[in-house]
Amino acid sequence: MEKFKIYIKNLFEGNISLGIVFWFWFVFISILIEYFFNYKNNSVNFTIQVVLLSYSISIFFIIFKSANKYKGNKIWSFLAKTIITINLFISLSYFIEIVKFNFLEDYYIEKEIKSLKNNLPIQVDINSILVDIYKENKNIFYKYSLNDVDLSSQKNQNILKRKVHESICEDYNTTDLLKKDYILIYEYINQKEEKIIDIKTTKENCPKSIYDLEILAEVLKQQGML
Repeated sequence: MEKFKIYIKNLFEGNISLGIVFWFWFVFISILIEYFFNYKNNSVNFTIQVVLLSYSISIFFIIFKSANKYKGNKIWSFLAKTIITINLFISLSYFIEIVKFNFLEDYYIEKEIKSLKNNLPIQVDINSILVDIYKENKNIFYKYSLNDVDLSSQKNQNILKRKVHESICEDYNTTDLLKKDYILIYEYINQKEEKIIDIKTTKENCPKSIYDLEILAEVLKQQGML
């Protein structure tokens, strides 16, 4: 145990050979951690990402100290520093995205909405145009302008509702929002901008398929197809 403590102390002080530090402590150990992470869980695991970032920061300082004390070819020392710096930058960038995904959910949704708004209006099909999209708390509104569509009868309105629900419940992105308790509201207006109908969709409208898509997505990820 005492020898191990001494070794770790020498490691952090940069007294271990640069080759050993780079190829074993950086390359080999990083591969092991990544393999363990991918083997256990393909979904985002925040705890493991914290461990990966902590390790990346630690090995960054260890390699820099070892490289500064390296007496051999300076090109090798420079390359080791460059590679570990790039690795730390990638780890930090990825960790920031993970934090946003886990704790700043609204940030990403509002970012996507803003991006979509910049491309409006969008011709969805021959009879409908997406003219606006906005968010209020947990409600996301999609406003469509309809052309030559008769929704005067209750029967036609019910048909449209059913089609909207089916479309939303079969899409992985929209069902992901529903599972997070967002409510999707489709507003339909005529060419005079008069409201025709609002169609609200919650996760209760597609209780069966909403989780089937999640299972399918996980299978596709495991097969490397998603």
